[in-house]
Amino acid sequence: FVIGSSHHGAFYIIRQANAPGNATTMGNSETQPPRIAAIEAGGSKCLAVVGSRVTARHPYYSVATGDPEITLQSILSFLRQEFDQRPFESIGVATFGPVGIEKKRADYGVIGPTPKAGWQGVNYVHALAEFNVPIVVDSDVNSAALAESCAGVARGCPRVVYVTVGTGIGGGIMLEGRPSNGLGHPELGHMAIAVHPDDPAPQGCCSFHGSCLEGLASGAAIRQRWGAPLSELPPHHPAHALTSYYVAQMCLNLTLTLMPDALVLGGGVMETPGLRAAVCGQFRSLMAGYLPRWNSAEAVEQLIRQPQLAPVSGLMGAVLMAEAALDL
Repeated sequence: FVIGSSHHGAFYIIRQANAPGNATTMGNSETQPPRIAAIEAGGSKCLAVVGSRVTARHPYYSVATGDPEITLQSILSFLRQEFDQRPFESIGVATFGPVGIEKKRADYGVIGPTPKAGWQGVNYVHALAEFNVPIVVDSDVNSAALAESCAGVARGCPRVVYVTVGTGIGGGIMLEGRPSNGLGHPELGHMAIAVHPDDPAPQGCCSFHGSCLEGLASGAAIRQRWGAPLSELPPHHPAHALTSYYVAQMCLNLTLTLMPDALVLGGGVMETPGLRAAVCGQFRSLMAGYLPRWNSAEAVEQLIRQPQLAPVSGLMGAVLMAEAALDL
C-alpha cells in the first residue's frame, strides 16, 4: 500500500494493483469486502456505482449533467435503490469544480463559482446526508489522477499530473502517492498561455479570464470558435493544430514546473484521433532542445500518456476515496 494524504483533510490508502482495471481490491480477503458507493459528476454526465469489488469494467449508472436538482435526484434515486437492497458503508464523490475539499471548512463538498448553470452552491455532503455514512469529496481530476496513479497508465510513477481536456479543462497532481492540494485543488485550466497569432477568436470564451487555457482549448472554446466538436472537423482543419499548440503549451509549463514522470491527458477532446501525437510534436518544438531528455519522440510519448481507465478514471478514483474513508 501507499498511504497518501492531502494537506486539507482528504486521506487515501492506495493499493498498487497488478493488473489494469483492478483498482479496488481492498479489504480482508477472508471476509466479504465492504460495500461502497461512488459518484463522478462531470461536465456532461454524472456517473454512479455501488458494489463491494468495483473495477473499471463494473456496470455503472449514468445521467446527463443538467439542472442540478434533476440530476442529483436521479443519482439519489439510484443510490436509494441500492441502499435498500444492501446498505453501503461510505460514499466517494469526484466532481467538477471548484469545490471545497477541506473537511474542517464550512464549504467542504460545496461547488464554488462555476460556469455550469445552477450548480454554484450545490452541497454534496448535505445532498447525501440521508445515508448517514462517511462522505469524501474531491475534484474529478484529482480523483482521476489518483486512479491512474494507483491502477492505470501511471501506476508506479511517483510524480503524476492528470489533465482532462473536455467541456472544460482541469488537472490533478499526485506527488509520491498523495494529491498535491494547497488552499484548494489545482486549477490548471485557468493558467495563462500565449495566444496563437492566427487564432480567429483570440479573446477566448472563459467567463472569468477570457483567453486562459480553458478559454482557448476546451471543448466549449472549440465549438464556439468553429461551430463543431474537434472530432467532427476534418483532419487537416486548422482547429487541430491550434488545439495541439495550446495543449502543448500547458504540457510544457507543467513539465518545467513539476518534472512529472507521467503527464496523462484525458477528456473528450483528447479522444480525437491524432491529437495526442500532435501535442507531442508541438511539445518538442516548444521545448526547443532545452532539456535533451525530451529531444526524442519516444521520450515525449513516454511522458505524455493517454489514460488507461478512461472513460471512468474519475469514478474509479471516487471508489478508492470511498474505500479509504473506511480505514480512517
